[in-house]
Amino acid sequence: MTDRPRRRRRLPKRVLRALAWVTGGVAFFSPWTVLGLSPKPAAGEATKTARASRQVIVVKKITRKVIIQDVVTAAPVSSVSSTSSGGSAAIAAPVTTTSGSTPPP
Repeated sequence: MTDRPRRRRRLPKRVLRALAWVTGGVAFFSPWTVLGLSPKPAAGEATKTARASRQVIVVKKITRKVIIQDVVTAAPVSSVSSTSSGGSAAIAAPVTTTSGSTPPP
């Protein structure tokens, strides 16, 4: 009655790692093996009639035409003389842009 039951001997760490790699590889490749072993569908009259009864869908590709024009140069600068100060002032034409879009590089 004083005998203890024998303890099970543990596997070495190297053996456990190898076993884990093998089971992981089997778990990873098993879906492809199952799909590879599955029967292929029969290629006969059934597939030809299915293809003939399919609805044809026409895809239209929409393209946009972008026209880029050169910027209009500013009007010539004119000089206005003033009698009170004796100096001259230059007046330039306002600069305009088109809708914030930039030309492609």
